[in-house]
Amino acid sequence: MKTKNEAVRLQIIEAATELIIEVGIAGTSTTKVAQRMGGAQSNIYSYFKSKEALILGVFAYHQKRLTNVLLPVLNLDLAPRQQLRAMIKAVLLFADDQPTSLQIIAAFRAQPNLRHSLPSIAESAVFTRLFKLFAQYQTAGILKVIPAEFLAEAAFSLIVDYGTAKLSGEAYLDQLDENAIVTLVEALVLAPDQLA
Repeated sequence: MKTKNEAVRLQIIEAATELIIEVGIAGTSTTKVAQRMGGAQSNIYSYFKSKEALILGVFAYHQKRLTNVLLPVLNLDLAPRQQLRAMIKAVLLFADDQPTSLQIIAAFRAQPNLRHSLPSIAESAVFTRLFKLFAQYQTAGILKVIPAEFLAEAAFSLIVDYGTAKLSGEAYLDQLDENAIVTLVEALVLAPDQLA
C-alpha cells in the first residue's frame, strides 16, 4: 500500500465533491474521481476502501468545515435569543463563504438511504453541544418543543434555499436579505411567546 499523503487525499475529496455537485451522489464513482484527477483508480483505494467510504469521507470533510464555523459561536456567552441569532448568522456566513460545502451537506441530508450512514449527533462534540443547548432552550420555553433535530433540519433547509437562490441569482433576491432569513428561522424555531 502506498504511503498516504494528505494533499492527495484532499485532491480526491475535491474531485469527488465536484462530481457530486455535477452528477449527484449516485452518479459519482471512484473511476470518475480518478479520471477527474488524471490518476489511477487504485490510488483512490489507497485512501478510501470503497465508493461508500469515499462518499462518506466527502461528507465528513464538508461537515467539519461547518462545525469549524459553529464552534466559535457556541463558545460565546450570550443570552439565548442572541445565541440563536449568532448561530443562524454563522450558518448564513458559511453559506456565503463555502457554498460548495453547503450544497454537499444538503445533498447528503436529502438522501433518505444515506441519512443513517451519516455521523450521528453523538459522534460530533460540536453537534452534541449544540443539541444540548437546544434541549436547554426547549426546557426553558425558548424553542418550540418539537424534535430538535427536525427544527435544526428545517432551519438549515431555509438557509440552503437562500444560499441556492443567491448562487442562481433569483430575481426575488432584492426583496430578501440576511435579516429576513434570520427572522424566518426565528419564526420557525422559537416558541410563540418568544416572537414578540
